[in-house]
Amino acid sequence: MASREGIRGRIDAFACELAAELGDVDESLGDCWLDAVENQAVELGDAISAELACQLSRRRSVAAQVPCPQCGAPGRYRGQRSRELIGRRGPLTISEPEYFCPACRRAFFPADGGDRG
Repeated sequence: MASREGIRGRIDAFACELAAELGDVDESLGDCWLDAVENQAVELGDAISAELACQLSRRRSVAAQVPCPQCGAPGRYRGQRSRELIGRRGPLTISEPEYFCPACRRAFFPADGGDRG
């Protein structure tokens, strides 16, 4: 894992590149110049947040077998599926493992406890 200082340096460099690409701020995108700048920054931040969640979810480790939450029989891994969520910064798509229980004859998606109530 990269250090926080290293990542911060890359963010600074990326922000400079984006600022150069965006050019002058269109003040009509906000109530004033600073509001327009913040609106563009928030929009870019939301896009980065959603893409980072998508990329990191694809890299999660997957077990070959996981117990079925209904009957406890071993479920078999069937692959990844995409799922739309509403995150703190708006809509995002994650990838999650899908398992199948031959005893119950149904698919299930093991929760990590943080995304289901």
